[in-house]
Amino acid sequence: MNSRHYVAIWATALTVVGVGLWISMLAAPLTLVGGLTDARTQLNAADRLVAKTQIKAAGRAARAGLEAAEAAQGVLDGPSPLLDIARLHPVAGPALEEVPHLIAAALYSAEAAVGTIDIAQNVLRGPDAVMAEDPNDPDGGSLIRIDRIRAIGDAIREARELLGYAEDELGSIDLDNLPRKMHRPIARAIEKAIESRRVLGEAQAGFEVLPSFLGETEPRTYLIGMQNPAEQRGTGGAILQFALLSITEGKPTLPETRGSVYKVDEDRQQISIPLPDDAWYLEGIPDARRFGNSNWSPHWPLSAQLMLDYAHASDENFPDIDGVLAVDPVLMEKLLPGIGKYKTEESGNRITTKRVVHFVLYKAYASFPIPQQRRRVLRQVVDGFYEGMLAPGHPTLLIQGFADALEGKHMQIWMRDPAEQAFVEAMDWDGGIKEAARSDYLYIVEQNVGGNKLDYLSAQTNRMDIAFDGDDAVVSTEVEIENRLFLPQPRWALGDSGTAGHHLPMTNVYVPSSARLTSFDVEGERLDTPLPAVWANDAPAEHLEVGKKVWSATLDIPPGSSGSVRYDYVVPDVVRTLEGRRVYRLVVQHQPNVHAEQLVVTIEVPPGAKSVRAPGFEKDGATVVWDKPASKDLVLEVSWER
Repeated sequence: MNSRHYVAIWATALTVVGVGLWISMLAAPLTLVGGLTDARTQLNAADRLVAKTQIKAAGRAARAGLEAAEAAQGVLDGPSPLLDIARLHPVAGPALEEVPHLIAAALYSAEAAVGTIDIAQNVLRGPDAVMAEDPNDPDGGSLIRIDRIRAIGDAIREARELLGYAEDELGSIDLDNLPRKMHRPIARAIEKAIESRRVLGEAQAGFEVLPSFLGETEPRTYLIGMQNPAEQRGTGGAILQFALLSITEGKPTLPETRGSVYKVDEDRQQISIPLPDDAWYLEGIPDARRFGNSNWSPHWPLSAQLMLDYAHASDENFPDIDGVLAVDPVLMEKLLPGIGKYKTEESGNRITTKRVVHFVLYKAYASFPIPQQRRRVLRQVVDGFYEGMLAPGHPTLLIQGFADALEGKHMQIWMRDPAEQAFVEAMDWDGGIKEAARSDYLYIVEQNVGGNKLDYLSAQTNRMDIAFDGDDAVVSTEVEIENRLFLPQPRWALGDSGTAGHHLPMTNVYVPSSARLTSFDVEGERLDTPLPAVWANDAPAEHLEVGKKVWSATLDIPPGSSGSVRYDYVVPDVVRTLEGRRVYRLVVQHQPNVHAEQLVVTIEVPPGAKSVRAPGFEKDGATVVWDKPASKDLVLEVSWER
């Protein structure tokens, strides 16, 4: 369970305990009020400390909150003439009948908070830690204790049950006995409890599948593909290095089978295998039909399985794989605080959090222009990183790094086992195209078709202008890419683009399948290459993939210049009426680039709209504007009353 889950639980506890503050308006004794107030204060402190990863201090605060709630319970249970008198009051009396439910909810929530903080405190260190030294490994290797995984799963189940009890107590409150101003806070507390139980349910499901993932009953083998986002592909970048991770009864090892994809793709040989309907990139691009270059679809479950199909078709001795993980240098950057800095064995390069992305994607190419030498150095960097993951110097920071990397899709996971894959998808770690039912949708995916590494030196801005016609959204989406290359550059960066340094991005705009194209425009030069980006009858190339419509175009952008493509279209029946409000929801997915694309969404609110809600947007007259880097997938929503 990652830190986001802990924060959700603390937020729930705070909300539940906080509703007790209304007691201060009644005739209850100050000691009772003070107990609930102290509980809220301590749990609030625990929340802040968890956010700062100060887990030990958070544990002390959570326990103090539990003690305060217990003290309030003691006051309520003990003799109190003031309480007896208050119960005779026509307003305070009925209200005090609900106090036991509030205190019980506070107690259950505080117990859940203490329990989950205990997990955080003990999961990585001490006798109950998940990671331990392997007594059978003289080199100091580590293993993952599956018995502790199961114990943590049980603790999460208990915390989830406690929150269920808190929800039941809040649901038992007779709101007619309370001031009307308290009705909504209690309803929000119940909603928070339900949401946190859902989050804990996901964590519980994860701990149930982890033992099989860790090879409890049979050995597991996973393929880790290191992507290079300086040469973009659908899932993030060209895969040039890979490794195999084996796990048996919680013991992870890195076999010698790792290195360049060209050990499998000999002479970049193209392989003929049956292709699924959604693999339109591979249908039209011959060089994509091989192990190391098949990840053109941004839908990782599709790309991962195609990679394995090509690997086995290329090499009959390629091992059976239980899962495929796509990672990139940004993941390395996020995990290095947990791993610790290190040096490569032969070249002596010092790899740190601040240097790793620039070194791997740029400096290494300039320092080692001979391809064979450069690949050897980069392999040392990647191997050192993988080995550090198995024995991290700061495990807590490593877990936080994994959480951030998964959210930004700098790590994407596909598992062969259906139950494990279902959990991965539930956690949104699969890098898949979202269904986005009853919502508008946008996913802009760039493919580098220039045979170069110029994506490291480019910038991308995606703009959407949205208006409404009844239930329809009238949309104009523009993709602008700037080639920030400066000359001269070494041959490795220019690649097949030649000395002129032109950037050739193939832009692919994913929209709802119901979208109707009305017009389009290109600024700069457009190329009819590769085949899937060829326009027919002066109309954009169009494809279908995983339930989405895709428009494709390739731009030719000289150094210091920009190019753009714009599509105007209508998305029918996307505005809904919910609880008396008109609601427009937009699901935006992002490609895991080395430099996050900028997303600018401008929505024109209909004339006469009242009570406009647009979380995260800036209001500008009759429009609301979202202008932020797209470093994670988003769900944006604007609603109004007519």
